[in-house]
Amino acid sequence: MLFTKDLKTHTTDIFVNRILPLYLLCLIIVCAPIKADDHLPLSLLKESKHSLAQAHTFLMLQQQKNGSWCDSAPITAMVLYSIVLDPQSNFYINDNKTNQSVEAGFNFLKGFVQKNGGIYKKEYRNYITAVCLMAFAQTRDPKYKDIVKNAHDFLVKFQLDEGEGFNKNHKFYGGIGYGGDTRPDLSNTQMALDAIHEAELYMQSFKTILPSKKEMQKEEKELGLHWQKALIFLNRCQNTKYNKMDYATNDGGFRYETGTYKAERSRSYGSMTYAGVKSLVYANLHTPEMTEKVQKAFDWIQKHYTWERNPKLEDPKFKKNPKAGNSALYYYYMTASKALDAMKIETIQTPDKQKHKWRPELITKLISIQKADGHWINENGRFWENIPELTTAYAVIAQKFALATEFKLSTQEP
Repeated sequence: MLFTKDLKTHTTDIFVNRILPLYLLCLIIVCAPIKADDHLPLSLLKESKHSLAQAHTFLMLQQQKNGSWCDSAPITAMVLYSIVLDPQSNFYINDNKTNQSVEAGFNFLKGFVQKNGGIYKKEYRNYITAVCLMAFAQTRDPKYKDIVKNAHDFLVKFQLDEGEGFNKNHKFYGGIGYGGDTRPDLSNTQMALDAIHEAELYMQSFKTILPSKKEMQKEEKELGLHWQKALIFLNRCQNTKYNKMDYATNDGGFRYETGTYKAERSRSYGSMTYAGVKSLVYANLHTPEMTEKVQKAFDWIQKHYTWERNPKLEDPKFKKNPKAGNSALYYYYMTASKALDAMKIETIQTPDKQKHKWRPELITKLISIQKADGHWINENGRFWENIPELTTAYAVIAQKFALATEFKLSTQEP
C-alpha cells in the first residue's frame, strides 16, 4: 500500500548525530514544543478536510490515460508527491481508486528513468530528476529502492564542484542548475536538496542492520560532503556579513542566484528566503555561524510575513499592477510551509508586534482562494502557475505541511 506510515528503523547513532542536533538548532531560533493551543481549531480542520477532498477529486479527474498529468514528468511527479504526502489515508480520501491511479502515475514516471540514474528525457535533467525523486522517495515503498538510490547519486554527481572544473572560490561552487548548462540557482538547488533529503530519509528507513562504527563514520562523511558543498553555495545566496561576494547586502534574506542574472531576482525575496533557510535546516550543521544565519533568515521572514503575495518579488511585466507579487505565489506557499514546519516554528511576530500562527492563517488563505471544483490557479502565469494541475499540487502540499501538527508526515524526521 502506498498509504502507510514511515518504517521506524532509524538507528540510535542516526538519531544522536543527525536528528537531535537539528532539534536543538530549532530550539535556539525561538522554537518551542507544540502546545495545545498550537493545534488547529476543529472547525478549520473540517474545512481543510473538505478542501483537500475537493482538490483530490479535481486531480483524479485530470489524470490522462497514460497515467500522467498534462503528459509531463515534473507535473506528474508533483501531483503524485502531493497525493502520497498523505497525513492519514482516510482523512479525506474515501475511494478505492487512488492507489490504482497513483500506481499508473509512477509507471509513467518509470519511463523516464535513465541508465545513469537520472529521471528525465532530454531537457532540465536535474530539475525533473529532483521532482521525480521526491515523489518516489515519499512513497516509502521498497520496490523503488534502486530508483531512489540511483537518482540520489545522480543529483549528487551533477552538483557543481571540482568534477565540473569549479573550485571553492567560484561563485557557482556547490550549486545545482536545471541541467544542460553551468549556471546554478537557488530554486533548483533547494529542489535538489529537498529530493536528496527525502531520499536519505527513505534509505535510512529501510536500514534494519546496525552498521559497524567504521561503516557509520564512512557513511556520515560521505553523506555530509554534498551538504557541505551546498552550504558554500547557500552562503553566497544569503545576504549576510558572511557572504563576501560584491553583490551581498546584510538583510538576512536569500536571493535566486550568485550573481546578477535577472534584476528582479537578484535581491532577497520570499520564496527564495524560505527555500534557503529550509536548506540550511536540512543540511544539519550546528555552529554559531549557522545559528546566526538561520536567525537572520527568520528575522527577514518575520519582517516580511504575508500570505497575500510573494514578498519583494516584483514582476517587471506587472509593475503597475497591485498584484505584481503574485509571481510564483503557489511555489511560495509550498516552500514557506515546508520551511516553517522544518524549523518547528509555530508563531511569527511581525514588526507591528502582532503574533501570527502561520498554520491556520495559511490554511485559511488557501481555502479562501480555491475554485469551486477544487483547483487553484494563478492569474499570473509565470513559472507554469496558470496550469491548474501544478498549482493545485503546490497548494495541497502547502496545506499538508501546515497540517503537520495534526498528522505526522513521513517526510518529517522522528
